Amino acid sequence: MSLFHRQRLLSGIRETHQVSVQSDWAYAIRKQARLILLPLFREVIVCWKVEGIRETPCLTELANELYRGFENIGQISESTLPIAKEKVSGFIQSLSNSEKSVLKFYFLSEEENIEFLSQQIIEPITDDPISLDKIDKGVGKQLKAQFKDFSDVHLESHLLNELREIENIISNSDLEIGLDTEAITRINEGFSDYLDIPYGEISLIQKPIDEWEFWKKVTAEEPETIGKRIHTERGLEWVECWLPPNGRIRVKGDFLDEPDRDKAATVAIPKALRRVIRQVHDQLKETYQLLDNQIHYTFFTQRESLENILPREGIDFFINQIEAHGADDFVGHISLSIRRYQHKVLQEWGTQIPVHLDLRHWLDEDETNEYKVWVLSIGKEEMPLETTFSEAQIESIAQSILAEIHRSHPKDHENE
Repeated sequence: MSLFHRQRLLSGIRETHQVSVQSDWAYAIRKQARLILLPLFREVIVCWKVEGIRETPCLTELANELYRGFENIGQISESTLPIAKEKVSGFIQSLSNSEKSVLKFYFLSEEENIEFLSQQIIEPITDDPISLDKIDKGVGKQLKAQFKDFSDVHLESHLLNELREIENIISNSDLEIGLDTEAITRINEGFSDYLDIPYGEISLIQKPIDEWEFWKKVTAEEPETIGKRIHTERGLEWVECWLPPNGRIRVKGDFLDEPDRDKAATVAIPKALRRVIRQVHDQLKETYQLLDNQIHYTFFTQRESLENILPREGIDFFINQIEAHGADDFVGHISLSIRRYQHKVLQEWGTQIPVHLDLRHWLDEDETNEYKVWVLSIGKEEMPLETTFSEAQIESIAQSILAEIHRSHPKDHENE
């Protein structure tokens, strides 16, 4: 910043003026303090996972542990505290003196602290009621003392406590299932509420833009999509097709190259499974009054299995299997089991969810051309790769899974 602009930021108010801070000034300073905290929240909550040439956001292990600690015991757990302190300490070292002053004001001007100081003045007085003006003057005197004595140690303590805002920014389902577009939008909206600014002005989770990929997309001729009547297993119906610049129609899911097919599969599976599992998981918790740790997931293929893992870990496992062995080799299943003690009896129930990639042979309307279309099926619903499940399909899949789980529920114990 140039000296000219810095000079214009300096206030002409001096201590000798004894000017009280008006409420709207205080609000502006406190709002600025939360903006200063943006890098800390990004460091604590968000990390980036590299997948090929792409970077995707995910929640840090620290965010997971902090959320669990605040949710379960109301504070940071002893095992997590050293890591949290390390992050906060590094953040404090990066601050300028003016930024520390703003944060000092933010924490000391909290309503809770003002109320605490007021009570300290009122409680020792046993005679006539004390005037509000006298209380305020006493609070002002104690505030000045607090400002004078406020150290980096105090700042660290307050910042650690401020991290409890994580409870209002992320959710249980984000920890269990991971981040998709919907979750990222919701988290950014929650953080915008924390900053008290309109959504979209500043994002906690920024959208990564690789410059080369960005300009490549801008300058490319994006293929149009059209509908075409095709003979499928369900009869003659309209399906989605690409219409490239050369005018040659290609049915979505009909690939010339195996790498394109495999890449499309690794895009479609996470997108679909996150939507399905999120809906089923939340509905199970509501229906059976379950905790997250009572719902267990096992992901397996014909080659390997991973037991009792988080859904996001299982989805990554499916992607790795496709990348290693190809989509034509993939046959996946998810075992969803519920275990809880009810009336001193261990109850166990659940179901299996098939997740398959299959080849379909479709014909165009006059039956002269054949299309080899790869489809993703979850339960009884399927879609061609390069498309997405509709909301109705996701609902159908979820309800079918929930119905199977309900049928396996140990009802003999319900009325005990």
